Amino acid sequence: MKRIGIMSLILVTLLVTGCQSVDVAPQEETVAVEVMSPMPGNLTKTLVFTGEMLPGESVTVSPKVAGNEEVLEVLVKVGDWVKADQILAVLKGENTADQVESARLQYELARSNYNTQYENYLNAVDQLENIRILYEAGGVSKSEYDNARLRASGNQLSLLQDQLNQARFAYENALEMEGDLSLKAPVSGVVGEINLSENNPASPQNTIRILNLENLEVSFFVPEGKISLVTPQMPVRVVVPAAGKFFEGTVDWVNPEKDPRKNMYPGSVLVEDAGGMLYPGMMVLVELDLVLDPVVLLPVDAVLFDEDYYVYRVVEDRVQRTPVTLGEDNGEMIEILGGLGEEDLVVVKGQDFLDEDDAVKVVRGR
Repeated sequence: MKRIGIMSLILVTLLVTGCQSVDVAPQEETVAVEVMSPMPGNLTKTLVFTGEMLPGESVTVSPKVAGNEEVLEVLVKVGDWVKADQILAVLKGENTADQVESARLQYELARSNYNTQYENYLNAVDQLENIRILYEAGGVSKSEYDNARLRASGNQLSLLQDQLNQARFAYENALEMEGDLSLKAPVSGVVGEINLSENNPASPQNTIRILNLENLEVSFFVPEGKISLVTPQMPVRVVVPAAGKFFEGTVDWVNPEKDPRKNMYPGSVLVEDAGGMLYPGMMVLVELDLVLDPVVLLPVDAVLFDEDYYVYRVVEDRVQRTPVTLGEDNGEMIEILGGLGEEDLVVVKGQDFLDEDDAVKVVRGR
């Protein structure tokens, strides 16, 4: 009897176990995802061009004196900061001094001649009436009367007045040349080049060049596909990679004529108040932010590629691979030109683990 009871217990246990294994069905695995619908917005895109710093203004100072003057002293050296009207160099002025003295003597002679003739003119005017009366009374001849009228006419005085004016003009010019013996900086800036030296003759070809580093210029080139996006007065950033700094600037102009050497369009950016940290010849980056017209956007990472671009749409807790047409992007958001509706739910996180028709569980964004 005891054996029969044990066997019955084993049989019941097997039957229960078998029934349980028949009732359990396999569970389908789901992928947790985050979704969003395409959203309207303005896409901000940054255009980057390479450029080179140029001095905003380069002024050449040269001797203005006539003749062969020697340089007495050069007061600056290349790299010096100078202020407007600061004396850069001084010429000896020996030849100029001789010219000034000669012009002064000629002016004094012309003035003396004029003064003498002016006295004669006043006397001739005073005498003319008496000579006229004598002429009408027959006391003097007609030729004497005519000569008296000529002396009182002032014709000779006008001629001497012209000579005096010319002599005064020559003397004033000579005095100006004497002032030009000191070469002065017309603008504030940095001395970039000196082509004269002490005790050597100075001529208009011997120059000092001043670079204005307060208002600098960036020369850059725009590719053909971007030329319509860059216009004067647009704000830009001028980035100096070597220094890790940037400065605010403004597009000054863009040439509508392509440079045949670069096959691009030259442009210029003005940079004000760089604080002496930018120098001609530096290579920089010109960054320009563009705000495009309102578009439909998705995160860049939501778009996948396998022979064409596509996204995963969620339809009734499953995903469908959906081709899309793309536009511009800024590295974070991308423009969707076609393939999606505004109510579609697109997987934006978890998409890398999906295949067509996978079951998903939306954990955020519905």
